Amino acid sequence: MWLRSVIRPRPERRFEVRELAPDELCERFPDQALWIFSGALGFPRDSSRVRSFADTIRRHTGYGGFRAFGALNVRGRLVGFSYGYSSQPGLWWREQISEPLTPDERDFWLRDAFEFAELHVHPTAQGRGLGSRLHDALIAAHPHATALLSVMHRSAVARHLYASRGWETLVEDMRFSTEPQTAFSILGWRRPAQGKTP
Repeated sequence: MWLRSVIRPRPERRFEVRELAPDELCERFPDQALWIFSGALGFPRDSSRVRSFADTIRRHTGYGGFRAFGALNVRGRLVGFSYGYSSQPGLWWREQISEPLTPDERDFWLRDAFEFAELHVHPTAQGRGLGSRLHDALIAAHPHATALLSVMHRSAVARHLYASRGWETLVEDMRFSTEPQTAFSILGWRRPAQGKTP
């Protein structure tokens, strides 16, 4: 008996993930980035938290080692993005997260680190693997030995993504001075073949 093979067409690739130049986030996609940020984190679009994020993006794009990736739909609209930069002494976030670390932990995690600053996908485009693709592209693009990020406790999907990619919890309950009511965890990622934490 001959079995007829069924050839199924490959699903249409509706989203492109590509690297973004710094000025694209600031000049071409700023409104779309704020739309993604507010939708992904559940902030009202007109909240001060969302409005101030535009200045945050502009400041971050000027940091050394800045890399960014975007997920665009078939119409060229940004629906997700990730970015980060080389960690440098004196940067606010780095100084905040270094306080609860031991001296040995600081030496290991901060000596040659990448700050994985943002990864967001708008709810209308979630569930399609874009978060994983944006994460993996950014991790592959930076040359540092370690990477660090902060994730809200309530962001269960994000926490699951990072755990599946080998991120370790360094600080379970971190409260930033600017947002003391929100619980974060500090996570660390080590490039394969790096030594163990002292």
